[in-house]
Amino acid sequence: MSSLKNSIVFILLFSAMISAAAQTKVTYVDLDKFSGKWYVIATIPTSFDGKWRYVTETYSLNKKGNIDIFTTYKKNDITKEKSVGSKGFPVRGKANVAWKVQFVWPFKADYLIEELADDYTYVVVGHPKKKFLYIMNRSGKMSETQFQEIRERFGAKGYDLSKLLMVEQGF
Repeated sequence: MSSLKNSIVFILLFSAMISAAAQTKVTYVDLDKFSGKWYVIATIPTSFDGKWRYVTETYSLNKKGNIDIFTTYKKNDITKEKSVGSKGFPVRGKANVAWKVQFVWPFKADYLIEELADDYTYVVVGHPKKKFLYIMNRSGKMSETQFQEIRERFGAKGYDLSKLLMVEQGF
C-alpha cells in the first residue's frame, strides 16, 4: 500500500511540474495585447536601473511593427518622476518572444519574454545569458504565493536570485 501511495504522490507531483512548465512556455506574444502599462514588481537590474523605484514601463506598437517603450521611475530619495524612452525590435522568426531593445543608439540588448500569463496580467522578461530579470504585472501588486512560485521557476532556470530586488511601488 505504501508503494502505491508513493507512486500516486509521484505521479501527482510530476503532473503538476509538467503542467507548470506548459503554462510558462511562451510560444507567441500578441504585441497588441502586450501593449500598455506594466508595473515592475522585482528585478535583477542592469547597472543602469539598479536604484530605480516606482518603475513602470509602457509599451506601444508603432506603425513599423516595433515597440516604443516609455519607462517612468523615481531614483533614490528624489520625489520627482523621471522617464526614459527606448525601442524594442521583435526578432524575426521568434514569434515576438525575443526582442532587441535599444536604450542608447547604436547598442541593443537581448530581451526575452520567458513567461507570460494567458490573460496578459503578468510577464517575466529575462535575458538569454540570465544577466537581468524583470517580473512585471498590470496592477503593481502581486500575491506572495504567485511571486514565490515565479522565483522558484526562475531560480531553477539558473537566474541568480540573490541579486533579485523588490521594486517599491506607490499609488
